[in-house]
Amino acid sequence: MRSPFHSEPEAFRFVLLLTLALIPVVLAAALGPTWLALAVLAVVLGALALRVAQLRMRKLRGLELPVKMAPPHMGSAAERRVLVVANDTLSEEALLTEVERLASVPRTHVLLLVPALISPGARLTGAVDSLLDQARLRLRTALDRVGHDLVVAGEISEADPLEAIEDTFATFAPDEVIVSTRWERAASGLEPRLAGLVRERFAVPVRHLVFEPGAAAQEPDKDIEARYRHEFGEAAARRFGLKALAGVGILAAVLMSMVALVQSSEREEARAASQAAAEQAALPPVATVVHLSVIPEYKRGPEGEKHDAFTTTEFAVRAGQPQELRIDNTDSVPHSITAPAAGVNIVVMPGTHTYTLLVKQPGTFLWFCTFICDEWAMQHPGYMSGYITVS
Repeated sequence: MRSPFHSEPEAFRFVLLLTLALIPVVLAAALGPTWLALAVLAVVLGALALRVAQLRMRKLRGLELPVKMAPPHMGSAAERRVLVVANDTLSEEALLTEVERLASVPRTHVLLLVPALISPGARLTGAVDSLLDQARLRLRTALDRVGHDLVVAGEISEADPLEAIEDTFATFAPDEVIVSTRWERAASGLEPRLAGLVRERFAVPVRHLVFEPGAAAQEPDKDIEARYRHEFGEAAARRFGLKALAGVGILAAVLMSMVALVQSSEREEARAASQAAAEQAALPPVATVVHLSVIPEYKRGPEGEKHDAFTTTEFAVRAGQPQELRIDNTDSVPHSITAPAAGVNIVVMPGTHTYTLLVKQPGTFLWFCTFICDEWAMQHPGYMSGYITVS
């Protein structure tokens, strides 16, 4: 696949297109609900996919393949390198005889390339090894039959035939390519159109030899090559169209699932917020300001003696919401409202002052005075001790 950053103009066009595509998505996300942003994203992706599919279909039907320069010649000026590409025709006697003839020419090197023709289904099911073994067996049989070990070599490839040929150009640098096929595409054979593709992509002489079992090699005329070109382009366009349609369907299903999930999440959040609001409304009201005093010998105990006490010892607050305590400490020494479990420690100085009671977690917490004053009152709620109830 060609990189969008192959050149500065292409990189600029790619970034500009990406920016223009993201603008409506960002606006939808900022101004509307999440599902609207996903819907806009789906439309943008669909439009981009449609445009890419149109360009790809046009290219497949027209086969607009770039012509590449021939590789630099390797070896001496008199040396000649021939690449022979074959698969199921590699066992044809006429092809092997042609390879022998080429190998007998002085300073000629021949490379037999056998694409394994691994389909996407075979890759998914893991049936790759058997196809590679079959290609190795064909290559080994052909090499044993031809001989000329010093000038005839071979290799197999699990890549697409055209990609395998391109890789071979980088290592073997052939001066001529021979593509061997059947008249019509067989299940385990090369595409008859492959020779035409090689001609259009590589600037070297290309011979297309067609074999049928037991028959001599033949070369298709221009009309047959034109038919191969048309049929291959239409078939490739149909395959790409089906793949594109399947991809659009999968993308649409994924986006619809995401929209449904977001809408469900938003409904769940709204339901939870509504429930929380209802629970909050059902809670008993709490005071925002509480007035109280600390008075020595204020309240009589069960034994009949008077004890120090806060005039209010039960506090009701909301979790995370501060409550003001306006306390008049009539004693000459400080006292405190201390609840370690609630994180509360309010030191009440003599005189009238305002303090803040803040508890972050709900629950009921015991508080007490930590300054030694009336030991009995410090241990009994309702005197110098009590409870903080947080809802």
